[in-house]
Amino acid sequence: MKNALTIGVCCFLASCSVREKDNSVVLARVNDQVLTVKKLEKILHPENRTSEQLKNFIHNWVDNALYFDAALRDGLLKDGRLSGERDRYYKKIVIGSYLQTKTSNGVVISNSDIRKYYDENPLGFIRQNDEAYVYHFFTNKHLDARSIRSRLLKKQTVDTTDELFDTYRVEQKTVMRGFLLRELDIAIFKNNKGAVVGPIRTAGGYHVIKIINKYTKGSKAGLEDVYDKIYQRLLKQRQVVLVANLLDSLKKQSNLFINSNYQ
Repeated sequence: MKNALTIGVCCFLASCSVREKDNSVVLARVNDQVLTVKKLEKILHPENRTSEQLKNFIHNWVDNALYFDAALRDGLLKDGRLSGERDRYYKKIVIGSYLQTKTSNGVVISNSDIRKYYDENPLGFIRQNDEAYVYHFFTNKHLDARSIRSRLLKKQTVDTTDELFDTYRVEQKTVMRGFLLRELDIAIFKNNKGAVVGPIRTAGGYHVIKIINKYTKGSKAGLEDVYDKIYQRLLKQRQVVLVANLLDSLKKQSNLFINSNYQ
């Protein structure tokens, strides 16, 4: 997220000095560069940001605006090399947006497509390691970790589980033996399905884990376990074909020349 915001800030800094009618609230100003709510929302949509992200974005914008002003004073805007890089980057963004537009609605993957792929590739879904599906809670406070363990040990309903998930930081995920912190790895794979392990203290904080299911090496993953993976695989494959067909079509429509020495 941080990298995306930094790129976004750099990409629209120049636009902040362009004069346009904008009566929205000013969030920050650096010399002639102004960041308003309207300009902010072009990059960071209100539905996709937290107050902490908003604060970080504004401070990041100020830092980059200062750098940008300094670069202008040093004459870098006239640097031909930088202009070329800017043009290449802009072209890359436009092409990416074009391809996304052309492929986003051009691929349809049905449940039967996913089932067919699953049935035709049975060896592709054999587990290479022992695995476990877990609820992994993490907190910095030992008291909270003990509370989580106590509540997990009680009989859970949909409502109580939802409340627990809303209150504490949790990941629902499949983990593989040998790919975790040693303390967590041992605790998960020496216990049985349904067990609650922890609190386990590590350098980062306290972990409490409920083992929902366990799977042995060599077993076949169920369709529900690999559904999303198959979907993404088919999507990528079909998008590659779609882009190739699009490129062929564009070549036929265009006056195209490539020097014979490089064909």
